[in-house]
Amino acid sequence: MFQTASAKAAGAEADAAQSMIVTGWNAAMAGGGLVGGLLLDSAGAAVLPVVLLAILVPALVVAWLGRQGFPRPLR
Repeated sequence: MFQTASAKAAGAEADAAQSMIVTGWNAAMAGGGLVGGLLLDSAGAAVLPVVLLAILVPALVVAWLGRQGFPRPLR
């Protein structure tokens, strides 16, 4: 859904928008793996659910509040 919305919003530059999404996704995966590994090594597995909630709740709030930022589909 995010890729479709960004492609529609980008218009003629949809290829560049898709490339930016893929790059951002790959960077997020690498960063998450790095931070998760460091966290696991330093604090142990018991802290991972707490960190998950600390990241997930603000992300859900941002997603909920940002849903007006995407163009509405034509019907």
